[in-house]
Amino acid sequence: MPMPENETESKDYQIVFATANGKVRKNSLDDFSSINASGKIAMKLDNNDKIVGVKICKDNQDVILSTKFGKCIRFESKKLRVFKGRSSKGIKGIELAPNDQIVSLSVINNDLVKKKGNITKDEKSEINAKEKFVLSISENGYGKKTSHYDYRLTNRGGKGIIGIVNSPRNGNITSSFPVYEGDEILISTNKGRVIRVAVKEIRTAGRNTQGVRIIKLSGEEKVVSAIKIDDNLI
Repeated sequence: MPMPENETESKDYQIVFATANGKVRKNSLDDFSSINASGKIAMKLDNNDKIVGVKICKDNQDVILSTKFGKCIRFESKKLRVFKGRSSKGIKGIELAPNDQIVSLSVINNDLVKKKGNITKDEKSEINAKEKFVLSISENGYGKKTSHYDYRLTNRGGKGIIGIVNSPRNGNITSSFPVYEGDEILISTNKGRVIRVAVKEIRTAGRNTQGVRIIKLSGEEKVVSAIKIDDNLI
């Protein structure tokens, strides 16, 4: 996880944790500025819980939680209070259905706009320039990308909305994260196979859809993860 290049700016950043059971917690990044070789306890967990995502964020950004059953919730980071210590279990980020769990934590800029009504050509160009997509991939190799404008802001702790349809064809959702049209992703399977896909080649569809086949699997093969390729890592 990349840290701010300028350490003096760390006071403007927070760090958000998300667990499989739907808990979230936000701390000041300064709480983790000094970590010795033996490590530091970051968050208390229930016996049946685990951390599934850690992201750095600012108050002008939003948090998106996505679940294996295809639900997601988007809420403002600034409405998630900053915890003073590292010994708590956090608070409810989303109300999960039985047997559901969080699979992805994402942070995205808070730049939602109203697309209804008459807008000028310049306003339309600005909307298109800021548009990102939320890419969702299922264990059976299906997926799609949806404009982040379609993910409305709600309050933390709600049941969320459909991000992608979880169906017998799709299976459970393994990954969901923001991408731009020019990005590329790597998809890995439980058989050790990896493919590289350009985001522009993946269909854009609404939230309440199943998507299309992205990778062809064989036998009992399943997708286990998908990540965006960052330019600074190549």
